[in-house]
Amino acid sequence: MKQTKNGIKMLVAAMVLLSVISVSSCNKEAKAPSESKIQNTNDNMDASRMAGSPVAWFKFDSLWKESVQSLAGVPKSGAKFSKTAWAKAGKAAFQSGDKGYTTYASAGTALPNLTSALSVDFWIYATPKEGGAQCVFAIPQTGAFWPTHHVLLDGYNLAQGDTGLIKIMFKANKAIDYNERWFVFGGLPKFYNKWTHVQYAYDGATSQFTCIINGVTLMDHVLQYTDGTNTTLLGNLNPNPGSYGVVVGGFQNNMDPVLFGSPEPWMLGYKGLIDQLKIYNTLIF
Repeated sequence: MKQTKNGIKMLVAAMVLLSVISVSSCNKEAKAPSESKIQNTNDNMDASRMAGSPVAWFKFDSLWKESVQSLAGVPKSGAKFSKTAWAKAGKAAFQSGDKGYTTYASAGTALPNLTSALSVDFWIYATPKEGGAQCVFAIPQTGAFWPTHHVLLDGYNLAQGDTGLIKIMFKANKAIDYNERWFVFGGLPKFYNKWTHVQYAYDGATSQFTCIINGVTLMDHVLQYTDGTNTTLLGNLNPNPGSYGVVVGGFQNNMDPVLFGSPEPWMLGYKGLIDQLKIYNTLIF
């Protein structure tokens, strides 16, 4: 498939790989949901990192409806709500035993136009899976192999033990190959079967990208683009050409195989919990 080749080519050519040797976790360990109650521990985030009002807030508190724009969600393939004791905050969390996901037919007015600033904050309780990638969430875009923005858990094998790898991708407003910008954070210790807090932000005015996981800043620098001759700041993000909804716990291909193409073998179902997914059109730190 041509799209698959393009995707692989892009991953080799455009990925920025950051190997994280040591990240301290601020959560207590807990067994998988099927074996015991999840420990709902406190996070040590600075309050200033939580400032601002999200344009989308998926609380998963026994309602699939998003809280800010009232975007209506529909659970698919076994997605359900967790027990209250398993939630990171509130009444419940998104839960998938192996491949469940939730679709939102509309992304509203704000999410397709995250151009000048983007901030994301969420919690995941992930389970390791070999053979591909699990998608935490995606803002789809038709006519392209990759969505406008998504987060993946990828590259797991048994030799890695309890270390995780997160990939963050968004579309840049530059004439670069596929216009995708990837960031890979690997070697994250004590990652699976416990709550992990992920925060990241991008400022189009300064081209500054920051990523914080469990209170530890893994990346905080200005992004640049070069065409081989000239080097410039990356600048604003590319707006989504249309509103094609949101999918949580799955790829855009899971959401609509006719529109986006059938899921490929490496597009694994998500297994675990997701809670308090917040997306901003401003900088929250």
